[in-house]
Amino acid sequence: MMNVCFRLAQLGVVAGGGWLLVQGFPVLGICVALLACWYWLLDRMANRVVRGNTEPVSEDTSSFHDGCFIADLHADICLWRRDLMRKNRRGHVDLPRLREGNVALQFVTVPTKLVISRRFPRVFFRDLFFWGAFMSLQHPATWFSTSARVRLQLHRLESWIAQSGGAIRLVCSRSQLDELEGCRERNEGVIGVMLGLEGAHVLRGGLDVPWLAGNGFRVVGITHFNDNQFGYSAHGLRRGGLTQAGRKLVQELDSHAITIDLAHASAELIDDVLEMHGQGEISRPLIVSHTGIRGVHDHRRNIADDHAVAIAGTGGLIGISLFAPALPRADLAALGESVSYTVKLLDDAGIEGARHVAIGSDFDGAVRTVVDASGWERIAGELMKPAYGLTPKQVEWIVGANTRNFFADNLPD
Repeated sequence: MMNVCFRLAQLGVVAGGGWLLVQGFPVLGICVALLACWYWLLDRMANRVVRGNTEPVSEDTSSFHDGCFIADLHADICLWRRDLMRKNRRGHVDLPRLREGNVALQFVTVPTKLVISRRFPRVFFRDLFFWGAFMSLQHPATWFSTSARVRLQLHRLESWIAQSGGAIRLVCSRSQLDELEGCRERNEGVIGVMLGLEGAHVLRGGLDVPWLAGNGFRVVGITHFNDNQFGYSAHGLRRGGLTQAGRKLVQELDSHAITIDLAHASAELIDDVLEMHGQGEISRPLIVSHTGIRGVHDHRRNIADDHAVAIAGTGGLIGISLFAPALPRADLAALGESVSYTVKLLDDAGIEGARHVAIGSDFDGAVRTVVDASGWERIAGELMKPAYGLTPKQVEWIVGANTRNFFADNLPD
C-alpha cells in the first residue's frame, strides 16, 4: 500500500511539473518534476563502488571465504527507499548481494540527522535529512521529527525481514546469535541483522533508552555529524566532551546492555568515556563501528592511535571502514594497509591486535566504498596477501569472527 501511494505521489509531482512546463515556467517545471526522482538520483550517485577492484579471486581464497563467518559492524541500509529483496543497480546492500558475499551478520544502523551548516538561518531547513524526507515523498512526520525517522527505518527493516520468509532474522540476544551460528553451520543461509543507532540526539520526546533496548537496539553512538545535548562530534565546531546529560546517558546505556559506539565522537568525548570506563562507572567494552586510524590517514573522521589502543584495551573492537577518507585511498590495498597497521599498533601495545580489529563498511552511508556487500571475498583475498603479515586465522577473525565473539560475550541473555 505504501509503495502504491508513493508511486501515485510521484506521478502527481511529475504531472505538476509538466503542467508548469506547459504554462510557460520551464525551469520551475523541471525542478518540480525532478522532486519525483531526486532521492533515486542521490542514492545512485552517492552510494557507489569504486571502479578497478576487479582482480580475480583464487579458488583457495573463495573456499576460505565460504568457510568464514562474515560480519559487518555498520551499514545505513534502511535510510533509502529501495527494494531490498532484489539485486539493485544502485546502493551497496540487498538480500541477493548479502548472499553473494556470504554475509552472516549485518548491522543495520539508523541515522536521523545531519545539519548542513549552522550559518544558515533556520528558515532554510538546515537538516539534510529534512530534504531527503521531503524529496522522497516520505510521511510528513519524518520531515521534522528524528523519532519518526527512527520508526520509519524500523518499519522498513521489519518489512524486509517479513518479506524474506525467514532468510533474515533480527538478532537481539545471545541465544539468537547462537541460533544464527547454528543455522550457518548447517548451511541454511540465514542472515542475522543487528540494530544500531547513529547519534543519541533522538533520545527525547517519545524515545528513551528502555525503548531502544526493547526494540532491539544493541549499539548506540553518542554523536553523529553534529553536536547534541549529550556530547560533541568530531565534525562539530567546539569538539568538547560529554555533557552531564551525556554522562548519565552513557551509564544508562551500559546498564541496559547497550554497547557504546565512539564513531564520529570528538577526541575529548572519547577521553571522557574512556575515563568513565577506567573508573568503573561503566563496565561494558567499547567499540568504534566504522573508522580509520590517524596514523594511516590524518583526518578528523579517524580516531587517534592512542584512542585505538585504549578502546581495544577495554576489550573492544575497531571497525575499519571501506571508503576514503577513512582509508588513505579508495582501494583494497589501502584497506589492507589500514588493517595491518592497526593490528601492529595494538600488538606493539601488548594487545593481541588481530583479536580487536573488525570491518565496519559504512555501506549505503552516502560514500564510495571499495566493494559492495557481494565483495567480501575480495576483502578476504586482499588481507591474505603476504605483504600484510596476517595469518588465515587472523583474517578469519577480522572479517567477522571478532564481531561474532564480541557480541556473543556482550549481548543480553
